[in-house]
This record gives sequence, C-alpha cells and structure tokens, in this order.
Amino acid sequence: MQESVQRFLQYIQAERGATANTVLSYERDLRKMQNYMEAQGIHSPDRVSSTALNAYILQMESQGLAPATISRTVTAVKRFFDYLCKHEGRREDPAERLKAPRIAKKKVRRAAPSFLPELEGLRGEGEKLLRDKAMLLALCQGIRASELTGLHLSDINFEYGYIRLAGNKQSRTLAIGRELAEALKEYLEKGRPVLLHGRENESVFVNCSGGPLSRQSVWKIVKYYGQKLGAPELTPDGLRLALKAEG
Repeated sequence: MQESVQRFLQYIQAERGATANTVLSYERDLRKMQNYMEAQGIHSPDRVSSTALNAYILQMESQGLAPATISRTVTAVKRFFDYLCKHEGRREDPAERLKAPRIAKKKVRRAAPSFLPELEGLRGEGEKLLRDKAMLLALCQGIRASELTGLHLSDINFEYGYIRLAGNKQSRTLAIGRELAEALKEYLEKGRPVLLHGRENESVFVNCSGGPLSRQSVWKIVKYYGQKLGAPELTPDGLRLALKAEG
C-alpha cells in the first residue's frame, strides 16, 4: 500500500499542483489509514473494503478525535481511492459513500445498566428475556424503535464493532457498546433460535412466532418493563431521550 500512497502523493503534487503543506497533510492522514489497515492484516489497497474504511472512521470517532480531523481524513481517503480507480485500474471505489458516522455519546451507554439488572426476575421465558435485554440496551444506546424493527443480521458487524441502521431518509452507523454487544451475542446464540421455531428470518428481533418484531410490539414491551419497574409512562423514545438528557 505504501507504494500506491506515494504515487498518489506525487500525482497530486505534479498533476494537480498541490502545495507542500497539502501533500504533507494527505500523507499524514493516509499513512495513519495504512497503519490501521495493516494492523487488520490488509496490506494491499486492492483488499480495502468499504466495511474496513467505515470501521476505521468509526474508530476515529470513538477515540474522540475532532470532527474537522475526521472530515479531513475522509477527504484524503476518498481522493486516494478515486485516484486508484482512475489511474491504477481499480474497478470499485470502497470510499465512494464514505462519511463520518454518528456515534451515540458514552453517557447514553452508561445509563442503560442502571435498571437492567432488575429484569432478571421479571419473566420466566429465558429467550424472551434475552431478546428484551438486548432490545432495551439498544434503545438506551440511542437506536430508535423503527430502526430496531428494521435491523437485519447483516447490519451487525461484531468484528469491527458497529451496527448499520436504516432510516427513512438515510442510514447511519452506530458503535456497539460493550454491554450491548454482549447482550446481542447471547440473544442471537441462545434466544433467537428458540423464538424462530425453525423459521428463516433475517430480522434481528423476532416475536414468539418467529416473525419480525413490530414497532407496536416494541412499545408494548417497553411499557411492560416500565410498569414493573415503577415507570408506567416509559416509552422507547422517552427512554432514549431521557437517558440522553442525563448528561
């Protein structure tokens, strides 16, 4: 990858008239991207995927880097892969739709466990409890009820630690907190197969008949736990916004 980066830097300087400072800035950002990819075992730009690039940008945000720094990196990466496609024969551009993903604030993820331990004795059906814990943690992390019901297995990437969420207007990418990751893995391994009853379904959250969980069902489940925990007014949106406002 180092050779490709060097050729790109020479190109923007010789062919595009980039200043020395611009070249140095691009080199710094691309070398950091290169180091990340090589740490993941990716040593050739031909092996860099859109998933790997999204994971890299997501890591930058999770480290608390300034938006301007991330935006500059996105620009450098997009120009680099555009160059590879136009001048070095790469067929697909993995950075074509690359953007800095939005990540839920840490205070939202910290608030979730405050009441979740109390769920242990609320239901006897283990598979439902596993589902509901994962669902409530997802809501606490900032996922909307509509995004929750539209979540598919292919949208979860445990390796790179993020979830892709489909919205009405645009999709977004969310980092998976440790608690949510553990709850999702346990639910997917032990709870969801029981609820499916042998049916095939790509939805992450399913009902007792193995079908996709509806938005109305999410509201009912949250209401149920709210009543058990002394908060009958609790709703998915209210839970998400209230926890967000705590900080």
